[in-house]
Amino acid sequence: MKNIKYNIGLTIAVILMVTGCSYVEQFDPNNPSLGSDASVAELQGMVTGLEARHRQYFGSATQMFGSFGREVWAFFASDPRFINDWLGRSGSTYPDFFASAGTYNSPYQAVKQANELIDMAQGSSSLSAAQEAGITGFAKTIKAYQLLWPLMQQWDNGIRIDVEDPLNPGPILSRSVALTEIRAILDEGYSDLQTADIVFSLTSGWEGFDDAAGLIQVNRAIAARLAIYDGDYTGALTALGQSFFDINDARSDAAMMVGPAHVYGEAPDINNPLYYPLDANTNTILIVHTALVEDAEVGDLRVVNKFHQRADPVINATMGAGNPGEYQDKRWATNVDPIPFIRNEELILIKAEAEWYGGDKNVAIQAINNVRNTWGVGDSAVTAASTDTEFDDELLFQRRYSLWAEGGHRWIDLRRFNRLDASNIDLRDGGNIFTQVDQRSSETNWENSN
Repeated sequence: MKNIKYNIGLTIAVILMVTGCSYVEQFDPNNPSLGSDASVAELQGMVTGLEARHRQYFGSATQMFGSFGREVWAFFASDPRFINDWLGRSGSTYPDFFASAGTYNSPYQAVKQANELIDMAQGSSSLSAAQEAGITGFAKTIKAYQLLWPLMQQWDNGIRIDVEDPLNPGPILSRSVALTEIRAILDEGYSDLQTADIVFSLTSGWEGFDDAAGLIQVNRAIAARLAIYDGDYTGALTALGQSFFDINDARSDAAMMVGPAHVYGEAPDINNPLYYPLDANTNTILIVHTALVEDAEVGDLRVVNKFHQRADPVINATMGAGNPGEYQDKRWATNVDPIPFIRNEELILIKAEAEWYGGDKNVAIQAINNVRNTWGVGDSAVTAASTDTEFDDELLFQRRYSLWAEGGHRWIDLRRFNRLDASNIDLRDGGNIFTQVDQRSSETNWENSN
């Protein structure tokens, strides 16, 4: 597997050397300064760095958002706040909420990398117009995807979209306006990619999607997700038709897993953040929430394939002996296994939702049944004559198992369907339900000082 190397820093390296009371700036001659005429090799380094930063949200989103939605329990003995704060046992959220930077600061670092890559590509005389479009199209696709994560964390607080000038950022936009802006960035990337010549290389996680046609398919897959978040079901169906969505062959595990992936490696690269050896004697492990096992349909192969019953349950001191960690994730065979960040199974479930609310309800049921039959649970009792509530029950149930521990879908889904309540969130852990995380103090302080 081709690993991402750690040349992911900013293209300017500033060294402050103390000489008496003065500071002398020195610049790294091996990296271009912003606005310089970057070579293809220098642009490749920035692309590689962007792909590396593109991974950094995932562990946090899966662990923290997954805890909010009770997909997982974070049995991390290093700090009791992984249980008390993330499950709401200590009360509400607060500014700079515990371990929340991974779905806020980290995505904005990727956005900064994308913005710099766009500027460098546009200022380079080494590229043809089509090659420039390839780089900017890729960068805008990743930028839009990364902006989604702070928005999912902050929700009704809104987020900033314009952060190109850190000393003069744009305003905090409302959730709906921010989502519109993110979709517009994604559409700009799609437009660029339509005329693109790809002069850069990507890691093995993009195999099959590393040319212009493949990058367009990934861009439109992300566009389909954003469209359903925005209630734009016609837009979702259009985007699916331009993506790698495939329902015809999706009756196997392999077909469901098709999609671009985050790749991992040994040091100095980073490991798969969800990998834990089976049955290891540990007090630091991500645990399958017990309700997932209890609520599953008989014979569901997703439970068989994803959940491992431990020989010795883990007891978390903060949680107490009454809620042992009996099941762990068994999807990953090694600590360098790649993790898809959007895949065909999600697109099929997007198809079901979008057809039900913006197309053909019979097609929606066919999509639901495609997923159900793939995993051995047979056709749904829901029909085209069912109520919206009955369909939503079925859709959310399938998304709960199909997209388990893949970035916190359960919490996001229940919130957008107005179902963040005790009938859908299992509170046996004695916690509370969060709808969002408090605005970060840096944002509040900036707003108050300007």
